[in-house]
Amino acid sequence: MKKSILALLLFSIISFTIEAQVTNKVEGFIVKGENASMIPLKRIDSLRIGLISDDTLAAEMLSNYIDIEKDYSKAGLIIFTKTQLYEDYVKENMISSTQISLLIEDDSITSNMSPDIVVRKSKADRASDAIQFIFGAAKDNNSNGDFRLGFGDAEEVGLDYMKMKCQIDSIAHYALSMGVSPGLQVLVARYGMVVFHETYGYHTYDSIQKVKKDDIYDWASVTKITSALPAIMKLHDEDKFDLDANIGTYLPYFKHGNKKDLIFRRILSHNAGLQPWIPFWKTSLKRNGKFKRETLSYEQSDDYSTQIVPGLFLHEDYRKKIYKQIRKSEVNKVIHPEYTYSGLTFYIFPEIVETLSSEDYQNYLNENFYNPLGAGTVGYLPLNRFDKDRIVPTEIDTFFRKTEIHGTVHDEGAAMMKGVSANAGLFGSTLDLAKIMQMYLWEGKYGGERYISENTINKFTFAHYANEGNKRGLGFDKPNLENREDDSCSPEASMSSFGHGGYTGTYTWADPESGILFVFMSNRVYPTRDNRLLYELGVRPSMHRAVYDAIIE
Repeated sequence: MKKSILALLLFSIISFTIEAQVTNKVEGFIVKGENASMIPLKRIDSLRIGLISDDTLAAEMLSNYIDIEKDYSKAGLIIFTKTQLYEDYVKENMISSTQISLLIEDDSITSNMSPDIVVRKSKADRASDAIQFIFGAAKDNNSNGDFRLGFGDAEEVGLDYMKMKCQIDSIAHYALSMGVSPGLQVLVARYGMVVFHETYGYHTYDSIQKVKKDDIYDWASVTKITSALPAIMKLHDEDKFDLDANIGTYLPYFKHGNKKDLIFRRILSHNAGLQPWIPFWKTSLKRNGKFKRETLSYEQSDDYSTQIVPGLFLHEDYRKKIYKQIRKSEVNKVIHPEYTYSGLTFYIFPEIVETLSSEDYQNYLNENFYNPLGAGTVGYLPLNRFDKDRIVPTEIDTFFRKTEIHGTVHDEGAAMMKGVSANAGLFGSTLDLAKIMQMYLWEGKYGGERYISENTINKFTFAHYANEGNKRGLGFDKPNLENREDDSCSPEASMSSFGHGGYTGTYTWADPESGILFVFMSNRVYPTRDNRLLYELGVRPSMHRAVYDAIIE
């Protein structure tokens, strides 16, 4: 009954003001200067960028691509949005000879001085449009991995903005009124152009802190396709990771026992017969409720140095206990077991990445993916990098950690891995997740840089065991093989589409055929995981369907 009510809302007439869309054009600019060949910018992770501007829109646009260097004296590249500002700084000797100056100037107001780079725009264009041009933003349905995400008009990529907004807004407001989540966030892109990015509600039900676009969420199981999986794909490209190798090939600890013959192709497809999960935290407790030795402690010491929440500390050797439990866990002995979602091996994938790459797992991800993509919010242990207020709280844990989970990983197993796991543990913003997914949509390429080969992307997003009734790709979720009306994604999404959901209320889906990218963020487990309205009301597939309903091509 609840689903039918929600479906009716899709076509209801809601009275609200729809903000006018601003069309951002990223072509028709003239570039000149000694360093003009730098435009569009390539490896932005190797360059600190400052901004001298009184243009709020320009600053917002720039922050979509990089973290702006607040102390411009430390910037390698300084962008000016007005000729007079640039000339004032030159006259006052406020730019060093080692810094590159980039001036965005109107064709009607040119400078007599010589910036290192000049991006000349027409008077009709905005500085924010020029910034998109500088970063090589996608501009139409012909855009590909030579570009980065752009920001513009839905109609330019064949979507009816007002129809889409009306439907998504109505679903969002209804969902919040029903108590699905304190707040949520939705991003829609097509052909690499972000055409819809809206926030709704608050961080918690006290209605104090509104959801903002740059808020950071616990991605939960979306971590699986955005952490170890891209690393494994890259290692597969380098012939270091074999999908048909068994689990003991890269981790000798698993060479013996009931998992020695399990191959990664089946493991990543979730049909290797593994248990769905193990409640590791329960094994830390004695019958009297006290913690066992070498598990958890309320006091910090050399042996218990990792704080998983305030006042609770993990033993340094606890990972060995997790590995032991995974190694001893049962395996379905059926030759071709049915699809059973299991996150167990994702606990050990980080070590496989470290073994094959000879690099620290987190450094490997940062240097090979997150930093060059411009996805600066993505990573583990966000309290080490961001203010707590920017992070959306997840749950008030009443049975294990006995406190609000805010800035530390929600998943208990990932918490027992010191917050760093491929099962869960990544935090990041909605837009930064979109950058990773768009790289997948562009078959492993983004901003002119190749991250993963086209062949490997297609291999991992393909359902290898569909003939056995298993819909999954390698790590990725895929559409149901039957009964599409009961799917996690829109029934209109193509069978080549892929994505993943997260227990905390996160979700993303990419469709190579339609070019549509959908990202949804919420903290539906706040204050309790017992709240399952997000699923019962079909909020995410209904919103996703609204995007397909808006196609006007």
